[in-house]
Amino acid sequence: MAKQKMTVAEAIALYLKRKGVEHIYGVPGVAILPLYDAIRELTDIQSFVVRHEQTGAFMADAYSRVTNKVGVCAATSGPGGTNLITGLYGSYMDCIPMIAFTGQVASHLVGTQSFQEVAITEIAKPVCKAVYLMNDASTAVQRFHEAWETATTGKKGPVLVDLCVDVQKTEVEVDLDEFVSVPVELPEASDEDIAKTIQMLREAKKPVLISGGGVNLAMAQAELKELAETLQIPVVTSVMGIDTFPNDHPLFAGRMGTMLNTPLGNKTILESDLVINLGGRFGDRSIGNFEEFKHNTKIVHVNIDQKQIGKYLETELGVIADVKSFMVKLTNAVKQLNQEAAATALEIKPLDLTEERTRLARKTDFEDLPIKPQRALRELREFLDRDAFVSHDCGISQIWSCQLFETYEPRTYLITGGAGTMGWGLGAAMAAKLAFPNRQSVNIVGDGSLGMSLQDLATAAKFNIPVIVFVLNNSLYGLIRQQQNWWYDERRISTDLVYKNELCDNEERGIDFVKTAEGMGVRGELVTHWKDIKPALQRAVESGKPYLIELVVDPNAVCGFSFNGRLSTVDYSIN
Repeated sequence: MAKQKMTVAEAIALYLKRKGVEHIYGVPGVAILPLYDAIRELTDIQSFVVRHEQTGAFMADAYSRVTNKVGVCAATSGPGGTNLITGLYGSYMDCIPMIAFTGQVASHLVGTQSFQEVAITEIAKPVCKAVYLMNDASTAVQRFHEAWETATTGKKGPVLVDLCVDVQKTEVEVDLDEFVSVPVELPEASDEDIAKTIQMLREAKKPVLISGGGVNLAMAQAELKELAETLQIPVVTSVMGIDTFPNDHPLFAGRMGTMLNTPLGNKTILESDLVINLGGRFGDRSIGNFEEFKHNTKIVHVNIDQKQIGKYLETELGVIADVKSFMVKLTNAVKQLNQEAAATALEIKPLDLTEERTRLARKTDFEDLPIKPQRALRELREFLDRDAFVSHDCGISQIWSCQLFETYEPRTYLITGGAGTMGWGLGAAMAAKLAFPNRQSVNIVGDGSLGMSLQDLATAAKFNIPVIVFVLNNSLYGLIRQQQNWWYDERRISTDLVYKNELCDNEERGIDFVKTAEGMGVRGELVTHWKDIKPALQRAVESGKPYLIELVVDPNAVCGFSFNGRLSTVDYSIN
């Protein structure tokens, strides 16, 4: 393709089309209109306008998580751009590739405090892998190609591209064929790394694999399963690895953490003498007290990011490598050893954790009223397909889900692990449903979090995105209320969301979410008995429309997690 004359906005739009971008999420404004217009005129990329820019960022983030493609969002200058920051922060913490466009005032006005001008690149820099201010048309397309490559290679992450409005309109000569993605060779484990790992496995009596978010990012779920089955050792997942291993597999021990855990998961970690961390970070909520976690345990830490090795814990073997290639090499090496001679073979005994996992599981079969959140989640899991998407906001609803909700298929459990964002889940559920229209998509959300995304029920209605919003309504900021009760002698302030709504027949719950949803064009119903949950879910699915189910749940239900940041002090009897 010879060089052709086109505007910078047109070149970027065509570049996105070539890269297979299907959707752009956001809110247009004057400073970003040239790009929006070029997308409309030159591509078949669908534009989804949202009711708050942060939802656009949340949707782009989740789209990337479920598809392993690049999510794209856009906003105008000034407050439009600043409203993207929370979404960028969430994707940055979890290493999610995303391109966020912001419009900017004309290049000669940058730095003059003109209307809706803000130094968005400086604001976004701490929560982005890279930021680009496009104030020179002659280099803009080349720099955008660099931005795309930055987001999608190595340790991935969000990149913000700030486009001056005059630059977008400027005509340049460009040959898009010149901008070719060059495959980047990922670091691989050395033969010595593999040999050392095998030797540590020989010496261990209770080894365990930790599956982190890097397994999802590397699309290495099949390799994890093969490695675990080859070694016949337990798999424990971190919060970002929750959906990397089938939760009904005989080798699944559970989840680890001070809050987001299962009983057998923590027990397995605490009793282990060798931990092989595959693509995780050893984050504080996963391992709790460092000394207790480490005790007499040896650690092999595999991560593509060198900065993560030894960051939190002393590591006997740090392997800077692509986690997929590491697992393939280790699996093949073990198989080869076990084929060669009995003298070199690893001792491998069949293992099935199903009975112990079931025996230690938390209670969910409550028949109390108001509905226990644990029972609500049980009914939901029993109803949904194995490959259904469930998205989450931060709060006690998320913690209960992480403790109780089983996952079976990769990239189906959507959560912001590092940022813990309230208001994230609705946008995530919509993006997942748009990416995979034939699969169920549910936002598990508390009433507090839904208050931060409620406006975008209108987005679901406008585009007829048939997501299910599953609201656990206790009329509280429940997680903070529980901590006030535990650690502040029940001194409660600003966690009670109850008020008498005289315009709705809902006693004293405050917001009537069903009527609010209906006002936006979303069907809804109120559920007060656990026996009515599955019938309501069936009606939601059969409607083929966005649907809100508001469940009145017990405001006094207590969620069991660690009192003091130690894995060993979780009181599993609480729930």
